[in-house]
Amino acid sequence: MNPRRLLIPIRRLVLVGSLLALLLSPAAQAQPSAVMTIELDGFIDPNAARYVARAIDEATQADAALLVIQLNTPGGLSTSAREIVSSILESPLPVAVFVTPRGAQAASAGMFVMAAAGVAAMSPGTNVGAASPIDATGQDVPETLASKVLQDTQAFARSIADARGRDPAPLEAAITEARSYSATEALELGLADVLADDLPDLLRQINGAFVPTAAGEIPINVTDAPIQPVDRTLLEHFLSVVATPNLAFILLTVGGIALLIELSNPGLVVPGVTGAIALGLGFVGLGQLPVNWLGVALLLIALGLLFLEFQEPGAGVYGAGAGITFVVAAILLAGGALRPVELDFPGAETFTVSVWVLIAMGAILAAITAALIVMAKTGKPAPYRSPFERTALVGRRGLVTRQLAPEGEVQLLGEYWHARLATEGDTDDAIEEGYAVEVTAVDGTTLMVRPADDEPNSDQPGATQPEPSA
Repeated sequence: MNPRRLLIPIRRLVLVGSLLALLLSPAAQAQPSAVMTIELDGFIDPNAARYVARAIDEATQADAALLVIQLNTPGGLSTSAREIVSSILESPLPVAVFVTPRGAQAASAGMFVMAAAGVAAMSPGTNVGAASPIDATGQDVPETLASKVLQDTQAFARSIADARGRDPAPLEAAITEARSYSATEALELGLADVLADDLPDLLRQINGAFVPTAAGEIPINVTDAPIQPVDRTLLEHFLSVVATPNLAFILLTVGGIALLIELSNPGLVVPGVTGAIALGLGFVGLGQLPVNWLGVALLLIALGLLFLEFQEPGAGVYGAGAGITFVVAAILLAGGALRPVELDFPGAETFTVSVWVLIAMGAILAAITAALIVMAKTGKPAPYRSPFERTALVGRRGLVTRQLAPEGEVQLLGEYWHARLATEGDTDDAIEEGYAVEVTAVDGTTLMVRPADDEPNSDQPGATQPEPSA
């Protein structure tokens, strides 16, 4: 046997093995990690906090090189801002917050989100700051709470500054003096780390930088890294629409009215189904918002009083009670001293119900109540008129359906008539149910009857219906 032939399979195995080793080598497998991005545009609320937390989890699971939060917010709820800050500080991968595009802002609660980032970046023409605490109505915190709230907010700012190695003085000035900084000023004061025109410019500037994370400082390599947006889920889009105070309040009110219509007119189905869906959506929306649940309870009580007005129309007492209760509920939902002290930041006024919406819904309830009262006072149903001539009923035979003693009810020609036993003088005569009677006369809408000799039978001659009256 030729020795060279024995070497051919061996050479082929060596060649295949070399190719596999080359393909499986780290150099061959190396692919740039993605840069994942989200857009946080609008008010900071619980839905936004969940969105940021989910994006960080997805970026971590995908082993992304960096998560960039593109921020543009006028502020929002302090509780939601704290949740976002906590998610960023606990993130094991680098997180950058980029205030963009030009003209964007990271006002109030947004300032804390930007300060918590591993990389705080801003586009030219943007601003950050103005984080003086106010209550959920957009007003200054009452003096009795001012000191406590101010101290708590300053401590929150200092803790973020300590975690990210920033100077706390500009952050505290934004809280105590409502200071706001341009992008250039923020860069000079250390609030911002980078000034970038757009996302590619930001990635170019921070490539190779060491970014602080919960796992320590990590160098980032974003050379030729693909950019992968993390979009909101369908549920998050849905909640962002439903979880607005005005829409939630409208859904709650309209749903309640629709259910009242269904309860007052069983069997219509459409108002009942529509009302149930609207109420469900309204409660889902309110569940995402800092609302005064006493106000919501009073709103439901007002709808209950309106239902009683449906049952006893014309009384007006229940309708008036519904109106008064609705006004009190509106005061609680629109603002005032009885609002829950959600110590938020500028922009929190968007979490209250608009006065114009309250006026519109109140007008609808008032119109319904007034219509019920007017209908009960003036609306009189038209009396039923039999299609048969009264004189044509004389001699006809009917069936007693309610005892004649001497008055009762008789069924005649498919209709039920008030009947009276025709007797002379006072008598205790009575005719029980089921017996036949014969009409002797017609007095208005009352039949004068006497006992018949035989049972009424539509097959007997003369038992056909008389001609209808004109």
